Amino acid sequence: MELDHPGDHLGADRRGHSLRANADGRSSSTGRIHCSGAHPAHPLERRHPPRCLMPVVRHHFRCLDCGAETAASLELACGECGGLFEVAYPRLPEGGLRLPLTALPLGQGGTPTISFDWPDARRLRLELKLEYLSPSGSFKDRGAATLISAAWSGGATAFVEDSSGNAGASLAAYGAAAQMSAEIFVPADAPQSKQAQITAVGGRLHPIDGDREAVAAAADQYAREQGIPYLSHNRSPYFSEGMKPAAEEIAEHGLPDAIVLPVGNGSLLIGLQRGFEELAQLGRIERMPRLYAIQAMNVSPLASAFRNHESGEPTPTVADGIAVSQPPRLAQMLAAVRESGGAAAVVSEAEIRSAWTTIARRGLYVEPTSAVPLAALRRLVERGMLADDERVLVPLTGSGLKSPPIR
Repeated sequence: MELDHPGDHLGADRRGHSLRANADGRSSSTGRIHCSGAHPAHPLERRHPPRCLMPVVRHHFRCLDCGAETAASLELACGECGGLFEVAYPRLPEGGLRLPLTALPLGQGGTPTISFDWPDARRLRLELKLEYLSPSGSFKDRGAATLISAAWSGGATAFVEDSSGNAGASLAAYGAAAQMSAEIFVPADAPQSKQAQITAVGGRLHPIDGDREAVAAAADQYAREQGIPYLSHNRSPYFSEGMKPAAEEIAEHGLPDAIVLPVGNGSLLIGLQRGFEELAQLGRIERMPRLYAIQAMNVSPLASAFRNHESGEPTPTVADGIAVSQPPRLAQMLAAVRESGGAAAVVSEAEIRSAWTTIARRGLYVEPTSAVPLAALRRLVERGMLADDERVLVPLTGSGLKSPPIR
């Protein structure tokens, strides 16, 4: 299913044919269907929107491994070498961040940032970005809005996704807004609150026994058998591309010296790095914040790769949102950390529980995954990675209402 963009406004029909906006509204000899008039409305604005396009910016895909370039589509891997894609644009940014298309508007983005005094790092100028106030309760809404918009523009009426819970809930919600059927595969032991959220917005739940890799394999197989697009937020470049506006929001509030964030599949990490890189190209920032990617000690492939160590056998963690032992974009995540001058580190289960309790008793009820970067602050200060009086931002990525209380 290809998103062909020789013009500025494109999409594809259910058969995978390209759709192109055109003033005369006539079909061409290639079988393309043209749409006339103004840009078509988002699904939220029309009960039965035309399968023509929502506004698209000229872009294509570039393979991260072999560098091959191809038309943008819902394909997840390079036909030449099997590598993953990144979104590429034909020219440098002009005026603002480049995004591949207009995202569905459910209220994502624009989350507040507050100053906060953390007991283990009182000399830091700590700020918290409250991403858990997003429509579905997690930062995943940023990526889901862009990915679902790409699928909708490509003519999809249904999709398959795998998730530990938050991404599945977010994609199901945005799929509902686009009037698309959502087949969501989750670990059987995913928090019941997240599973309930998926079904509440109309998603069809597929609980799978096993780890995240087993869930992804089951989703991929189902998509092939049913002939439904497998969106895979972990592999699609559209998802992390949708995270880029967070970098702009952070810069507009006041650029921090460092950002400390929880990392599983790395979409926020990658999106921030790409966003800050573009802002530097635009001359809107003079430097990039250092990015510190924090993982649970029990599941820490990025931290192991950063230290050039073999990753150990994963064991259960209360931070279920980042319990990913084989992230598909590990090399891209590692590059994002290193290019920013940051680092990857781990925290123990005891440290996560303590940080979660501390912030809850300060009035902010977040899921355990959100407590992971807070748990790392003291260690980062002790190791000299964060200096006294530095401005440090931590995104609180998911609501505590989506996870059972830690006992």
